[in-house]
Amino acid sequence: MSASEAKPNQKKMIILMSLGLLIPVFLLSMAYLAVTSDEKNQAEYARIKAENLARIQARDAAQATQASSEVDTITVAK
Repeated sequence: MSASEAKPNQKKMIILMSLGLLIPVFLLSMAYLAVTSDEKNQAEYARIKAENLARIQARDAAQATQASSEVDTITVAK
């Protein structure tokens, strides 16, 4: 029996085949988890951005009403 006719090690072949199947499954599951996590983060960031925009608009409206009331007070005082 020469070296080219030697039987491949069955245990090693099974391990390599199982790794060949498990590695792509692991990569796909990690990619799926990353996409779902990113989707949740984007939704959270959109909610925070909307809250900040509403807060800024409320502050601007309050400053505008305060400025108009000051102008009315100045015109009444004259």
